[in-house]
Amino acid sequence: MSVNDDKIIYLDLEFVSRKYEQQIGGDPAATITKQQGGNAGISALFAHAGVTTQESRTFSVTSRQMFQSIWSLLVDEYDNFEEFENYAGTKVLWLEGELTLGEWKNSGSKEAGYQFYQLNHNGERTAFVANQSYLAPGFSEIFGASSALKGNIGIPVKCLARVMWHVDDAKNYVACPYVIVEQS
Repeated sequence: MSVNDDKIIYLDLEFVSRKYEQQIGGDPAATITKQQGGNAGISALFAHAGVTTQESRTFSVTSRQMFQSIWSLLVDEYDNFEEFENYAGTKVLWLEGELTLGEWKNSGSKEAGYQFYQLNHNGERTAFVANQSYLAPGFSEIFGASSALKGNIGIPVKCLARVMWHVDDAKNYVACPYVIVEQS
């Protein structure tokens, strides 16, 4: 069973490459490149003064190919969201519902607040702490769009996410998405 690439809304490349290597047993043939930069010009074996390191990885297999190879394994490996308890650790689970936008702001404030993708599922809400670079084209641009374009958003999705905690005051969960796929 595979997923139509046009239905992929969010794909965490780090998660997909790790799971591909773990589940398929194959190395996605990563080439790792490290770049160092600095402002102090001092770099010792164990100490760095003002030195930064940036690592980039290039794979011989595309992230979508890796994802297609492991999709059915992911569906089988993880449970569906049923319950979650604070202070008992995080859980990687499947959630199904409607993807929409949420906003946190001070009560009564006229200023724009922090906007985020939110999943409404079975009477619950989950706020996604997401890396915008993993969103499909167009989805990351919505935050800067006019408020006129942000109404009536309710995309049916299936999502694999790490549920991290429940915010009792806000009555919602907070999760880091790994995969979000539009449901037909």
